[in-house]
Amino acid sequence: MQNAMWLAAIFGPYLVIQGLWMVFYHDNMSKIWTSLKNTPAIFHLNTALLLWIGLAVVNTYNVWAMNSFTFVTALGWLLILRGVTALFVPQFYVKVAMSNNMMKVWGIVGLVWGLILSWIAFSS
Repeated sequence: MQNAMWLAAIFGPYLVIQGLWMVFYHDNMSKIWTSLKNTPAIFHLNTALLLWIGLAVVNTYNVWAMNSFTFVTALGWLLILRGVTALFVPQFYVKVAMSNNMMKVWGIVGLVWGLILSWIAFSS
């Protein structure tokens, strides 16, 4: 449980800040995604980073229980899924994850997930 709180304390505030930025500055995010998908080396580095962080989270805390800490485990598996998808099916990843229409939606999802993780980490 201590590992889950530690991970929530790191990823919660990060996701809140990133989510707010994506909601309010989605035009800048769109430019970054366009640059990312047009630079294969950076795209691959992003993919590797998603995999590394997801694997680190899952190796640190991988407990599926009916409690709030499941958000930490799900975050790790979601990062692994995003990394594997970007690695093996990059066209699909670019179409779904990087579409301009979805920038605000992904920002709101990240913001809500970050608020939940922050609540988990700092309410105890």
